[in-house]
Amino acid sequence: MNDKKRLSIFLSAYLVLLVLLATAVGNVAAQGPGEKGPAAGMPSQIVGPLVGPTVNGTLDGSDPTFTRPDLSAAVTVNCASTWTPNPFGGGFYYEAHAFHVTNNSPIQIEVNAAGTTIGDTFLSVSCQPFNAAAPTVNGVITDDDDGAGYLSAITLADNVTLTPGKTYWAVITTYGVGDTGAYQLDFSDNVVLGVPPKKWAWSTNAGWINFAPTAPNGAFTDGVAVYPDHLEGYAWAENAGWIRLGTHTSGGAWTYANSSAADYGVNRNPTGGALSGYAWSSTSGWIKFDPTWLTLGIANTEGASVARANNAEATAQVTGSPTRLGPPSPVQRSAQELRALREAPSGNVVRDGSFELGTPNPFWTEASTNFGTPLCGPGCSSNSHTGLWFVWFGGAGPYEAGSVSQSVIIPYGQPATLSFWVSNVYCSGYDYDYLKVNLDGAPLWVTTAADPSCGAGYRQVTVDVSAYADDAAHLLEFKSEVFGGITIFFLDDVALDANYGVTVDGAGNFRGHAWSENLGWIKFSGTAGDNTPYQVQVRCVIDVNASGGVDIIDVQLVTSAFGLNVPAYDFNKDGAVNVSDIQFVANRWLVGC
Repeated sequence: MNDKKRLSIFLSAYLVLLVLLATAVGNVAAQGPGEKGPAAGMPSQIVGPLVGPTVNGTLDGSDPTFTRPDLSAAVTVNCASTWTPNPFGGGFYYEAHAFHVTNNSPIQIEVNAAGTTIGDTFLSVSCQPFNAAAPTVNGVITDDDDGAGYLSAITLADNVTLTPGKTYWAVITTYGVGDTGAYQLDFSDNVVLGVPPKKWAWSTNAGWINFAPTAPNGAFTDGVAVYPDHLEGYAWAENAGWIRLGTHTSGGAWTYANSSAADYGVNRNPTGGALSGYAWSSTSGWIKFDPTWLTLGIANTEGASVARANNAEATAQVTGSPTRLGPPSPVQRSAQELRALREAPSGNVVRDGSFELGTPNPFWTEASTNFGTPLCGPGCSSNSHTGLWFVWFGGAGPYEAGSVSQSVIIPYGQPATLSFWVSNVYCSGYDYDYLKVNLDGAPLWVTTAADPSCGAGYRQVTVDVSAYADDAAHLLEFKSEVFGGITIFFLDDVALDANYGVTVDGAGNFRGHAWSENLGWIKFSGTAGDNTPYQVQVRCVIDVNASGGVDIIDVQLVTSAFGLNVPAYDFNKDGAVNVSDIQFVANRWLVGC
């Protein structure tokens, strides 16, 4: 080959190279908003394999849509994203998965090509709350193509270090508008699917009880699992060891219909969430979750009937002086005695309902216009219903206003009945002289000086207060006003009968009280004012996307794993996701856990 020919070939190759370079530079220079850059299609940047939880799902027309954010180079672990919307507008199918982290090591998330048919994905991580109407807010990181090919990944190089105990959202969508297909999300082993559990119950005698001691990779192997009709798994008491709520046998056959302390099993009513049955502690014995046999005897009623007794009777003659004597002598107590009274373990809702602790009373707030207190003691004990002390309203001659009140906490979700004994002793005949019962300022019951029961003696009144059974503090008040003349009302033996028990709502919140034969009461859900607030919330296992309810995405996720061994979706524990698992979650769609 002569030199001229060699030069010609060299120049041709050189020109081709220049054209290719010019084309590449031109493409980069001409790259519009949202278009792919030269790095797209590279191998995955994940350092793996990832051995944390896996989510298999499908994006299709049954999913919600949103306007996804545009790609941003910023990583804002403080949730202060300044993302902008993508240039294509709305219509992107998406699915969002809640998760939390066990430590502050960098996380990794990868769209795994092995389980993905979508050609081009887009992934973002946001802080709680994720709002599809404003997806550029609360963001941490976005990614387009750091996975294999055109798939997405959050890598170690991104250095996304999140805070344990907070909720985050992994949002999977597509690069192109309206694209559909299957996907597989793999997470690093410091990621746990679902919201962080609120895990602490309290036992006066056993201390803290952890209902989510471990939940590796979202599989409830050691913690407590909430199903629509039962609970299973283990809790851990710091001073009593493991507490076993139930187990399953091979093939998915559970035996949770327990009505006696003879076998493991905590049942759950799928409609109202009320629990029943027994857990077991090897050191503390049986724990009952519906201790309705422990009705709260709040006051001494001397075996009196609990039936309503408010029938009108003929007015009886009143003998003796209707004028009340002076205020009773105060009862003297040391600070140590008062502290012991207030801190004594008790199942009572109303404390000292028979008023036998006198005045000043450690539980009742007392007020009287003329006497300082409406409580009357040994000097007038012949007028009490039981014991030595009771409440005397009115009887002063001039205007008299009196009241006793107490803050009470009524166990959540259980039937509750307020009862008390009252006597219209002497009546002016005017209906503006009254005695009434208030709960949080709302009137529950009232009698007046025109009541035909005047002079008939004590009668028991019962009032249903189940509507207030929410584990919150409520102000119970007995209040009277007498506007001159002589009108007298007596009050004694106040009781609030409430059945203790535990309910678990559709979001996995535990409320109420359980009873241990050797540990006493175990309380769920702290109330305002507790020095050490506590609460138990364990995600329902069929809420697989941790949205707080059972929705179509849960059904899709379980269906997409059909035939696979995915423990989180294998509800009947038979080794594979099958039709029964799909039916199980589908039957609770829209109904809830």
